[in-house]
Amino acid sequence: MTSDLSQARPVADALAGFDFAKLIASAAKLRPDRPALGDSALPGGLNLTFAQMESAVAHCAALWRDLAMPEDARVLIVAGARVAPVIATLGALRAGFDVVLAPSHLLAAELVAIAETTGAIALCGEVADGGIEIADIIFSAAASSAKIRYVAMLTDAPIDGAVAIDVKALANRPTDTSMPMVARKGAILTLTPDGDVNSHSQHALMAATVDFIAEARIGMRQPVVSTLSIASLAGFIAGPLAGFMSGAQAFLHGPFDSGTFRELLSATRQANVVIPGAVAQALIDAGYTDGPEIGALIALTRCEENEHKENVSGPPLQIASKNSLSLIDLFAFGEQTLVTKRRPGETSPLIMPSTERPSIKPISFAPLDSRRSSAI
Repeated sequence: MTSDLSQARPVADALAGFDFAKLIASAAKLRPDRPALGDSALPGGLNLTFAQMESAVAHCAALWRDLAMPEDARVLIVAGARVAPVIATLGALRAGFDVVLAPSHLLAAELVAIAETTGAIALCGEVADGGIEIADIIFSAAASSAKIRYVAMLTDAPIDGAVAIDVKALANRPTDTSMPMVARKGAILTLTPDGDVNSHSQHALMAATVDFIAEARIGMRQPVVSTLSIASLAGFIAGPLAGFMSGAQAFLHGPFDSGTFRELLSATRQANVVIPGAVAQALIDAGYTDGPEIGALIALTRCEENEHKENVSGPPLQIASKNSLSLIDLFAFGEQTLVTKRRPGETSPLIMPSTERPSIKPISFAPLDSRRSSAI
């Protein structure tokens, strides 16, 4: 199935000749040393400038091409809210391959079924995502499927039976300007909870991101913090794409950890925080929105594909009247369409940073067992 992101979006036609590789290369040329994409603000996480992101994507594309896969091959990438899978995805697209994104909570049998359905012949992911040992699941899936012929792991340590993709090392490797860009523009495929497959062209995703940036009023000076997995249409657009298309620094935070999330917000000001609508009130009640760290709360609500877009509304939220937080609803209609709406009367005031630290209560998202059945 092909997504309808480009329908009713005239800007998509203007972007038809562009792709992510050109976009990232241009951003790296304009602002090479500006922070672009990070797992967190803490030591040990991947934090890339635009130049480093361009280098990592280019070298990752070379690694994909070195596998000598067919030109129209599809790569299945297991991803959470992390930077390394973003680079692996962009690298595969730059190499001309299609990318199938799957959430990190799936079991080996489910990955096998996805590979069989989509025709993916390569499987890639991180060693672990929170408490989920992804490496074991990936190797189990590869051993169970006649379709999967290549395995890649996003790690800095060699792993028998897999190609190691060390994103941090690739980001700091000099880029050869002669490194070729293939003519084929790979597509991104995302999956619905029911297993339906939706294919999105790069220019359609870019057009949807332009719309999201405009409606949410995301600017270069306000970081984007997303807790959504990039394996969904909403997570990919409202996280990494919103960041490097607006010029804003983007952070991907997942699995959710209360302490790390608080420290991440402390390192940012006026951040646009993208969260599931189901936990928006919990975030407000815990005190995260009392200080100046969050400028806008962007709450994602998932809707049925056939719902009327003009009638949908986000969850009711109770917030102190003195709080000038901007509330924005992001609606995902299946894996085909995104709609962004600002709540009536909301503005985007600039709040001067406070020296006082608000009292924040502990909060957590779903426990590990439930993540298997309904990932964020």
